[in-house]
Amino acid sequence: MKDGSEQPSINTVNALGAVNGSQILATPAQVEQLKQHIRTHTSPTTDLRGAIRQIEQDLFTDWPGFLIGNQCVDFQKQDGMTEIEEAIMANVIERRLNDMLLADEAEGIVAINRQAIYVSCVSNFTNFLDLSRKTLRSLEVGIPCLILSRSNTQQHAYRWAALLVDMLEKHKVDPGMVTFLSCSVPDIVDITASCADQTGNLYTTCSRELAAQIKSNYPNTVASTGGPNTLMVTGGGTLSKEMRDAIRTSATIESSGQCTALRHAVVPPGTTDQDLHSVFDKVEHLEAAPVAIQKSMFDGVFAKHAGTVAPDTTVYSLHEETDASFKVSDDLPAPGLAEFWRKVAVDFSRMDCSDVKVQKRLAAWLNENQPISLAINGPRSEVIKLGLSMFEKTGMVVYTVGSSDNAAMPAALTCQARPQEGEIFGEFPPRSQLNTFTKFPVVTPSPNPSYDTVYTEEYLKSRPVNEYFEKNTKALLENIENTSIRGFCVVAIEYLQDVAKMNPKQGFGKSRTALWGLQRPPLGFKTYLHCPADATWDDVAPIHLLFYTTNARDQVELSVDPKNTKLINFCEANELSHTVETEATMSDRLESQSDVFNKVKISGPLSSFPMVGQFVSLYFPLGHIKSTMPDDKEFAFQARLSSKWLNTLF
Repeated sequence: MKDGSEQPSINTVNALGAVNGSQILATPAQVEQLKQHIRTHTSPTTDLRGAIRQIEQDLFTDWPGFLIGNQCVDFQKQDGMTEIEEAIMANVIERRLNDMLLADEAEGIVAINRQAIYVSCVSNFTNFLDLSRKTLRSLEVGIPCLILSRSNTQQHAYRWAALLVDMLEKHKVDPGMVTFLSCSVPDIVDITASCADQTGNLYTTCSRELAAQIKSNYPNTVASTGGPNTLMVTGGGTLSKEMRDAIRTSATIESSGQCTALRHAVVPPGTTDQDLHSVFDKVEHLEAAPVAIQKSMFDGVFAKHAGTVAPDTTVYSLHEETDASFKVSDDLPAPGLAEFWRKVAVDFSRMDCSDVKVQKRLAAWLNENQPISLAINGPRSEVIKLGLSMFEKTGMVVYTVGSSDNAAMPAALTCQARPQEGEIFGEFPPRSQLNTFTKFPVVTPSPNPSYDTVYTEEYLKSRPVNEYFEKNTKALLENIENTSIRGFCVVAIEYLQDVAKMNPKQGFGKSRTALWGLQRPPLGFKTYLHCPADATWDDVAPIHLLFYTTNARDQVELSVDPKNTKLINFCEANELSHTVETEATMSDRLESQSDVFNKVKISGPLSSFPMVGQFVSLYFPLGHIKSTMPDDKEFAFQARLSSKWLNTLF
């Protein structure tokens, strides 16, 4: 690409739809060269930690201004410094996890897939999520990285990729380990399809619609997806200034450009239209993000920009002074709320959150729509109980409990999660649709290479049934015929036992009080496993035993095809909860039941064995719940007592 005049090029646009440069696209001949590189290039070593960690130190010591500045002018990010701080702190944890992964590989326990991965960059957290936890963490264990160009806001991602290639050469690392694919969308689709057998996972952070599209073309997609983040306010009367501020800040952060930005708010029934209108009074408009950096502002709004679609003014009211749209209803929104990325839009539901029936309806809505973040606000005397009630009824990743009447316990925002302080974070799609969007849910912090790592069959075959397991569990394990599957189940149970030794764990942030860990599915809900006529106990056991060996035992039910007499007899002999029915009958039955959290069709035995942490996350929620009060002993005591935390039964 040395002679730009010979290359096709297109204009690039920033987050507000303004042209901010151009992109030189690969020619057909160069696309073929890229394919050949992908098919043939391998890392000369499986351990590049020394060089990559020195590069990482240089990046975050000498180049933060460059990274922040490029993201500011391209994505119009108002607070790039916080992301850099988050990366620096969370990277320490992820480096240690990578160290453990490499140690396990050296002992023959696991095998890391070192085929090249694709990194499809997100706009708002490129420097942490993509440069750091995806690219650097993969490079240091010898995984080549292919950075995909975007249809917009890609200038800053290209610039860090180019800088990284230069730094690889400086530190004598093969620069072929990083490739920026400056291609048209059809060319990228062609490359991923043509090289599917020679590449590993594709990592993306994006909308659910885009994730579904990507995964339909590339099954090994690991996606973090957005969701309609929700804030609740309970208590009578009008909204206080503190509650209006909490809603405004949550909705306007980065001009609705952060993954945890507010989309839906539940407010008391007595709240007037004027109360809700006033939420968006005095919001400051920005022409460009550098102004926000100069003013240390993180919640300015870019007015009437052309970067993304605006809400329909026949459905939403537009504030006359602020580019913010809102809709008021006495009910919950219809499923599938549009995100309106970078456009401030809030659906208000006037409902009494203290009413148990309302809590149940809201919980069902949350489980169907799966926000990332749920903020619960109310009088201190009530809000801890309400927060734990919603925690136990739903499967979110981030819960924040705040007060409307206690200065020591600030209001809870949706835009609050600090993985670097033990506030485990993730962006999960709805559980029953998870496979439509992603291969695994993504948890932060975690070692990115672990999402494409498997246990070796030699290790699994060496794992005996633990003599200290409960006798019924031992019997179920001993009935698994395939020794690798049996070993995987043993490893999974031992993992759950290890988790349960101290579950939940407490975060170490000083400004609030967080508890995090693995959880049961929402209380009162079930997972239904349908077993077709040819399903065997070997096929069913890896999932079923996760429930059977924990306090989630009564939250799983087997649905067995009538023709599968062998499995029916096995369930009866071992007293496993089951229903004999066809898949169609099960679907019809569950349509009228309100206790369905997940439906899974058993589709044969495991052919490879992922890390048990990733496997368990397919079926069980995880994340954190926190109080906005520092050292909140009352909250921590009550939250620890919740029966939603996962525990083993022996």
